[in-house]
Amino acid sequence: MGRWFALVRFAFIFIILGLIAGLPGCSSSGPTTTTFPVPANLVLAPAGQVSLDVGSFSQTFTATARNSKNTPVTTPISFQSSNTAVLTVANNGAACAGTWDSLTTPQICTPGPVGIALVTAISHGVSSPPTTVYVHQHIDKIVVSPIPNQTPPLNPCFSKGQIFNYQATALSRGLDITDSVGPFTWQLTNAEVATVVVASDSAPIAGLRSGQAQVTAHNPGIASLFASVSNVTSQPLDFTTCAVQSITLSIAGSSNSVSVVSGSGRTIDATVLDTAGNTITGVTLSFCSSEPSTVSVGTANCASNISGTLAFTTSQAGGGTITASCTPPGCNIGFQPPLPIYATGAVDVVVAPAGTTTTPSIAVFVSSTGVTAAGNCATTTGCVSTLTTISSPNNTLGTPLPLPATPNSMVFDREGAKAYLGTDFGFLGTRGLMVVAVANPPTVSEFNSVIGKVLAVSPDGKKVILSGADLNALPVPGSNAPPPATQVTVFDTTSSTSTTLNIPGATAADFSPDDLKAYIIAGSTLYVFSSVETLKPIALSAPATAVSFLANGAFAYLGGGAAAGVTVRTTCTDGLASTVTTPAAPPFLKTLPNATQVLAVDSPGIDVISVNTAPVGCFPTVTNSVQSFNLGQGSFVPTQLIVSPDGARAYVIANNKGSVLVFNVANQTSSAIPLTGNAVPVQASLTPDGTLLYVGADDGQVHILDTQAGGDIQQIPFPGDTTNPQGGFCNGVTFTCNPDLIAIKP
Repeated sequence: MGRWFALVRFAFIFIILGLIAGLPGCSSSGPTTTTFPVPANLVLAPAGQVSLDVGSFSQTFTATARNSKNTPVTTPISFQSSNTAVLTVANNGAACAGTWDSLTTPQICTPGPVGIALVTAISHGVSSPPTTVYVHQHIDKIVVSPIPNQTPPLNPCFSKGQIFNYQATALSRGLDITDSVGPFTWQLTNAEVATVVVASDSAPIAGLRSGQAQVTAHNPGIASLFASVSNVTSQPLDFTTCAVQSITLSIAGSSNSVSVVSGSGRTIDATVLDTAGNTITGVTLSFCSSEPSTVSVGTANCASNISGTLAFTTSQAGGGTITASCTPPGCNIGFQPPLPIYATGAVDVVVAPAGTTTTPSIAVFVSSTGVTAAGNCATTTGCVSTLTTISSPNNTLGTPLPLPATPNSMVFDREGAKAYLGTDFGFLGTRGLMVVAVANPPTVSEFNSVIGKVLAVSPDGKKVILSGADLNALPVPGSNAPPPATQVTVFDTTSSTSTTLNIPGATAADFSPDDLKAYIIAGSTLYVFSSVETLKPIALSAPATAVSFLANGAFAYLGGGAAAGVTVRTTCTDGLASTVTTPAAPPFLKTLPNATQVLAVDSPGIDVISVNTAPVGCFPTVTNSVQSFNLGQGSFVPTQLIVSPDGARAYVIANNKGSVLVFNVANQTSSAIPLTGNAVPVQASLTPDGTLLYVGADDGQVHILDTQAGGDIQQIPFPGDTTNPQGGFCNGVTFTCNPDLIAIKP
């Protein structure tokens, strides 16, 4: 009996112990605890200063804990305000510019007083650097103004390096609450125009309070200065670093006309004055060459630098002009309208041969068009077009290269890398602009969406201007619809894309030397095309026929545009600068490399316009005088004006003369070089050194004229025998393929 009682008692005790073990916290394994790491540092965001309206609850603080290796770690973080009457921060970091109804589930923020509170993040006794919170009345407006008692500049701008200080004032219902809003954030829209430094407690500036700004003029231009705080931004205040006023070029030991031997070079110095009359340095200038294949300023036609000097090199006999400009948007930044400033004169470089007797090698490109027995070039059916090279010094014909369309124009870029051949025949979008890459043999690519005559190629070779039919307005084949409207297309050679401009009837165009603008002539309207402005039409008082920019870029000369004969436009403003009276409106004119003369063809003679300019920023002045010279060949119908790279001679091609008319600019004398067989010239091109003139004529030959001795020294049949043409050239045509277009690689 006793034994049985002992067993019952043991079982009861076992059950009781089991029930106790099952109770929470009474497990035999003991309580479970989580250990969080102690951070090495805490990073609070936002840091620095925060500005809030009274009663605002739009700001939330966050914090990141990091260990000694600067790696983020997870650990509990709380937030603390040093002035809970002004600002309270809930457990989740939400801030109230006043008092929260609950720190765990904040919903209602009751506004408190104006004041300052420091917010810190805390974990395991480690605190973050504090963020200063400024609580203030609502800001209605911020006004930026110069700090009083400063000496203002004598001009409405600051020369490069000048310093001026500014303050910002915060207003609430007309009351100044600046002292309660904390430091302002300052910003300039064009950071290249000026630099801004803000005074602070950690980085004080002598004479300035914390939050005030010191602005230093840097590059010529205009920028807008802003101050902001508490999500309110001031109206902009314009800060102007004095614009470039003038650029003067010089070469040590010589004038602005220099002669060098091929293979050598010199250094050009640029002196830059701003509108305050101060000499400034470190300005971004564009140096450009009119003949980069002869006189090079770098890897491209134009080179930009801020050194104020430029070293040029030469590679072959001939000549070229180097000019400098302050071209937006890289210089005179932000002005509207743009303020391009051009050098008062250009550097005229004459390059003599290096003493070798070897005749320089040149490549002449000639296009020719023939018609099959049943063909008609008016509709392009059966029209055969080819491109053939003539290689010097033996002047041998290369293998004809078939062209996909009949060309109406052929223009090389200044680098001599590509030739652009326009066409009038789009074949309903299957034909277009042809681009010939100079190689051996040359290659042709085609852009079907672009048709028209090539009017101009930009100095840097990146843009081509064409005038031609509107492909969207082409009539149905065989219909009696009128000819389609014309338009201008600007072809971008870098992206192979095009931009269409609504310019009907354009006949001539020219780019400024710095590539900033192109002037496009269409009857009695001048159109100004620029990458920094919208297309601008300018009404002329009379039709114009030709346009050519002065070598330094400051002015453009128009053949026509007024009853007087020649009109002159200021490149910076596009405004009318002057008119020049000539016997008639010249169909062709060309400015000379020295930037002091302009030639205008005016049958039966040629006009020499002497140019004198004075630099006055965007409003330079120009005076012109004109002399007319009879070329002594009777009345003629000019089709082309060619000026030698050194500007020494001009050649006039006329479609009613069996010779090329020559005018010696320096001696003001004229002569003529007759073509053998009394052939009539069609088109011509001059070698870079100016010694040979290749002339395509109506006798189916290319005539080579010696411009120094004055004779037709060689004739190249093109081809001479149509029954057995070279390499299938003009195979099956019914008449000799005459050379139509001719261009020499620069």
